[in-house]
Amino acid sequence: MKTLAIDTSFEACSAAIVDDGRDLSVETKIIGRGHSEGLPTMVAAALASAGLRVRDLDRIGVVIGPGAFAGVRVGLAFARGLCLGTGVKAVGVSSLKALAASVAPSGLLACVFDARRSQVYAALYDQTLRELIEPFVASPEDAAHRLTAQGASALTLAGSGAALVAPHLGAPAFISEISTIDPAALARLAAAATPHAAPPSPLYLRPPDAAPSKSSLFAEAMAP
Repeated sequence: MKTLAIDTSFEACSAAIVDDGRDLSVETKIIGRGHSEGLPTMVAAALASAGLRVRDLDRIGVVIGPGAFAGVRVGLAFARGLCLGTGVKAVGVSSLKALAASVAPSGLLACVFDARRSQVYAALYDQTLRELIEPFVASPEDAAHRLTAQGASALTLAGSGAALVAPHLGAPAFISEISTIDPAALARLAAAATPHAAPPSPLYLRPPDAAPSKSSLFAEAMAP
């Protein structure tokens, strides 16, 4: 199964193509911003490197969040556009599970991303990638409490928020060197999943930072 995976949920812009577990093309760039400009070029390069055309793909895997609001939207919109143009099914994967697959844990793994505003996104997985605690957003201290509530004595932390949570665990924890999503691992997750009938939807976990203005020029113009 030829699977394209894309991730624009945080600072990285990533794309990979995997065919039945064999990596055909894998690329990750830390760009911070500009995912909407960089992603199409990266996917085109991945297809060319793999010797494929878009219509040759069997599936698309895309990170649905949690993550940066703009980045998540870019990835989902791009994936949906490819699906509309080719009829290929898309599979959405959370950024936290994609990170867990990138680490390939041997025990309990807490995936933690820095969510800014003194918060983190987190989830807990076992060595089979079974989700023990579903994705949530909380302060680093509250996240540490939730992640250890099951009495885990040995916990590995991974992700950009790992160092924020570690001091609150009350016990030493190993911090993985892997802090970003491997798009090839994402592709393998997507290839093994069963696509839903509906297209993937974003997983935000909290309202956007930007809020609509309380005043409106149009409202003022319409006022009697």
